[in-house]
Amino acid sequence: MDDIRTLMHFYFITEPGISNHYHQNPEIFYVLNGCMEVKIDAKTYDMHQGDLLLINANKRHEMIGKEDILAARFELDFHLLAEYMGSMQLLFWCNTLTDKNGAYDDLRKVLDQILAHYFEQNEKGALYLNALYFQAAHILTSNFLINADDVKFGYGDQQNRIRILNIQNYLQANYQSQISLNDLANRLYLSNAYLSKYIKKNLGMTFVEYLNNIRLFHAVDELLYTNKNITHIALDNGFPTSAAFTKAFRECYNEAPSEYRKKMQLKEQADHEKEELTEQSKRLIMNYLSFKDKNKILKPACEEVCRADNEKTIAFISKSFNACNIGDAYTLLQSDVQDQVKLLKKETGVTYIRIWNLFSNAYCFDEKEGFNFRKLDQVLDFLIENDMRPYLELGNKPTLFMYTPERSIKDRSKEKLGSYKYDVFCKMIKTFCIHLMNRYGVEELEKWYFEFWNDPQLHIQEEDSLYYKYFDLLYTTLKQYSENIKVGGAGFILGYETFVCRDVFKCWRKRLIHPDFLSFCSYQYIAVIENEQRYGRKSIDGDYMENQIAIMKEVMDEVDFHVPEFHIDEWNFTVSNRNVLNDSCEQGAFILKNSLNAAKHVNLMAYWHALDTYSYYYDTDAVLNGDSGLITGDGIRKPSFFAFQFINRLLPNILQKTEHGMITTNGRNSYVAIGHNYKKLSSRYVFSEENEIALDCIDQYVEDDEPLKLTFHIDHIKDGQYQVKTYYVNRQNGSVQDLWEQLNCSKGLAKDEITYLRHSSIPRMEMKTVEVKNGILELENRLEAQEIRLIEISYRYHS
Repeated sequence: MDDIRTLMHFYFITEPGISNHYHQNPEIFYVLNGCMEVKIDAKTYDMHQGDLLLINANKRHEMIGKEDILAARFELDFHLLAEYMGSMQLLFWCNTLTDKNGAYDDLRKVLDQILAHYFEQNEKGALYLNALYFQAAHILTSNFLINADDVKFGYGDQQNRIRILNIQNYLQANYQSQISLNDLANRLYLSNAYLSKYIKKNLGMTFVEYLNNIRLFHAVDELLYTNKNITHIALDNGFPTSAAFTKAFRECYNEAPSEYRKKMQLKEQADHEKEELTEQSKRLIMNYLSFKDKNKILKPACEEVCRADNEKTIAFISKSFNACNIGDAYTLLQSDVQDQVKLLKKETGVTYIRIWNLFSNAYCFDEKEGFNFRKLDQVLDFLIENDMRPYLELGNKPTLFMYTPERSIKDRSKEKLGSYKYDVFCKMIKTFCIHLMNRYGVEELEKWYFEFWNDPQLHIQEEDSLYYKYFDLLYTTLKQYSENIKVGGAGFILGYETFVCRDVFKCWRKRLIHPDFLSFCSYQYIAVIENEQRYGRKSIDGDYMENQIAIMKEVMDEVDFHVPEFHIDEWNFTVSNRNVLNDSCEQGAFILKNSLNAAKHVNLMAYWHALDTYSYYYDTDAVLNGDSGLITGDGIRKPSFFAFQFINRLLPNILQKTEHGMITTNGRNSYVAIGHNYKKLSSRYVFSEENEIALDCIDQYVEDDEPLKLTFHIDHIKDGQYQVKTYYVNRQNGSVQDLWEQLNCSKGLAKDEITYLRHSSIPRMEMKTVEVKNGILELENRLEAQEIRLIEISYRYHS
């Protein structure tokens, strides 16, 4: 058994001291007690109890254990993991000191289980440990593995990515042969000079360096796990001579292959012969694990009780989620869009409508002809007449239709807009503001929001950049009419531009003019900077928005930059307009969970986006196309729509809030309870293209499909009879996606078939009367996976 290769090895750190490491295996430090300092390149991290930090392959690092240190060090076998993943591009971002993610708790639980089995030396214990090693690796690869990705939600080039993949695949398949740059250039129909520059720019190294990297990866595996001599290893892995192999190896590892092999053999021997833990260390470990066990909150995974006291209000309902994105302002001139927006207002109570591209060449402004606000007035009048308030983005945002974060299609008609020259912008804003004041008055404008996004052409990261010049003009122009008019920006992307925001906030803090609100987008993607390169990945963190808001507020605290309001001006789990999960019950549960959880942390949340008509394209030939709108182009309401409808029916006083439920009241013997059984996305989602998820495989993209027993319990409630109305949406009731599936997902439906779907896609309703005695009301509910539920409880008066 000792010769079998295992995915992970772990060691305890029980003595203070300094240790330097440099190796190919990724390494996790986990502090159980005390504190330790870890240095990676120029960065220093002070770790305390519960902290996790993963060191990537070939990163030189130093560990300094302090007094009373008790920590664990886990080494992952890089080569074995690479074989399982089918890629050498293994880069992780796993660091509790700079990141927040619910998956850290999952990882801690597995690592604790590994540590608890340290004392089991039998074969059965070894088998269980190996299972735990793979479970830990699964959590790491699903939640913390990142990929080279600088596309920033669709601004990348899909053809570019395909070419890079072709280069990588060709080199992986032919590294054992004597291939040259010329061979690859001929295969791709490119010149040698162009291809050489292209590889250097996109892969960060020359052709020869990249090819040698692949050869070294396989050669190191043979060095460590075979008895082949150096010459055979060199020739079998594509090196022309052993001298060439040795030279490349020295450049990477700073020593000869034979020296490296001998050193690793001695290290392995030393690890096998490591001293037994002292009795004191064993006692500390057992005490730690015992403490963790005692403090676990034991509850059935599929049961929850939302227990409220009618005499105690814990909070008040936030209305910050009553906002939606429409898109291009002039789409509101279309009658079908107006009808759907009015429906949205009537049933969900939406207050703010976010629109952009107000200064369109086609409708509003021409540098030669001047201004004509007639069409824009019609747009704004429509909103005001229907009791909605404009949230105006005054920059020129590109209209993007997204298949995936990497593949997008721009609206070519708006591609030439760009940013206006400053003198043109100055005249335009002043004329526009005067027009608004004269037409709508200062009291009305004080209810609106005016936003200016960080167009990349304006270089917001640079001090005294054009962005601040444009923003200051907008700010001072509006503020001369009223200090209460709200002006802000700049549409930063949570999780993706955290490192950008730190620099921007430092610049903005020094300036005289600060925004009234900061705006951010929230989509479930993460980016980090490593070795001056951006890396990104999808996130399946179930609490992504809350965690990223907390991280951003910590950044604001760090640089001491604070503003009156914090806005999420776009939010969804995906940017894709062709992801079938957008049309599913999953989206309804996602909206309900995040609206209830994140709303208390922000001043405004504008959902992305209101209507499927936003992304109409040549392929929108079906009832559902995977767009994130709340209403389909045919006017059919999706589960996501009903999530907002349910939230709008909550009463003002919150009596209790739990993970899956909330109870509200008006203080006059009426109550509304709301619940969901949201299931977070699974690891399969991370490794799938969003526009390729098949409707019949949708269940495979969530972690489980277990139902939830959710009980609402209210104490000190008035005795008597209550009418209980229950509304719910799940896959069997009210889901247009599942109803359409029953129609074989047919395209080109007739008018009566569309009408059937429109009338059938409504929440199921049930009604009963219950008798309350001794001041206690208890209602048990069984929620299917991704179900949303609303319960209205009204006291019945009798003569």
